[in-house]
Amino acid sequence: MATKLELDIHDLMSALRTTPHIEGHGVWDQKQTTLVGDTYLMIDDAFAVCNLSVRLFQPFVSKIVRRDFITLQYLQRTGTYFHHLAGRVHEFSSGSVNMTVADTSVTEIRSLRSDAAVNPSRALSMHIARDHLVQSFGLRPDLWREDYQTAFFNGRDNTLSMSVQLTAEMWGVLDSLIDCQLDEPIRTSYMRIKAIELLLLTVVELNNYERPQGRFALGPDKRDQKLIDVAARIYRRELANPPSIDELANRTGLNRNKLTAGFRAAFGVTPAEYSRSFRLQWGSEKLSQGATIAQAAAEAGYDSVPAFGRAYRQQFGRVPSRKIIRE
Repeated sequence: MATKLELDIHDLMSALRTTPHIEGHGVWDQKQTTLVGDTYLMIDDAFAVCNLSVRLFQPFVSKIVRRDFITLQYLQRTGTYFHHLAGRVHEFSSGSVNMTVADTSVTEIRSLRSDAAVNPSRALSMHIARDHLVQSFGLRPDLWREDYQTAFFNGRDNTLSMSVQLTAEMWGVLDSLIDCQLDEPIRTSYMRIKAIELLLLTVVELNNYERPQGRFALGPDKRDQKLIDVAARIYRRELANPPSIDELANRTGLNRNKLTAGFRAAFGVTPAEYSRSFRLQWGSEKLSQGATIAQAAAEAGYDSVPAFGRAYRQQFGRVPSRKIIRE
């Protein structure tokens, strides 16, 4: 039997005004029998973020009471969510951001991933006042079709559910938020800046919803192409500790075959070859800036100078050498 959870956004915001950072198990599930790991952070008086990278121990049904707040839910690696709104069921899965405009909604997780109790989901939600989203962050509901506009501005009497695919830029910012290990007080400032960046990227996509240049409701092939872009950005961002192809598959939701085929189609090389080439280019640039060979090797993700030297010679046809910078 699924556990029932309930969250009132106005109560949450009141609590955050006293304590801007709250460990979520005190909000959702005091016995920690359903989920463990979520945290809440106030961005400003009308905007809060919840890190939903949680371990799940059993299916659950959660009720959110919003009134004049709107929820944005970002799903990187999760099970399938079912949103119950006005008698309709909306299904959401990994790789998407979903906006819910409703006085009250119910979210249901019917079955868990096999590793849900061990490996946390990767998700994040935002709760932001409707007027704040429009006036301070530039959302343009007037660009949407008429029934969406009506539902957005009359959330108590109407409900609205919109979904767009995560862009590569959103994915990278989500990684920064979910994986942030900075110490305070830098961590809170960093998280607030990144949350605003993620919201602005989302507003751009929502403003293009159902317009010719918009990127909503992508078919499977287009969605896979976007995730190849995400995977490439992960390689470029994590030079010193590149993920294995299995780790990359887990993070993007694409299996090994799709990753390999996708990289060959987009870049003409395998994922490993793409990562190695980019890391060696980075190492070469560091050498040209005066770094030692050991420094360049470490930044390019090589455990030893000889291994870096062999790969460098294979890539460029010469051994690595440090450029001496003279004043």
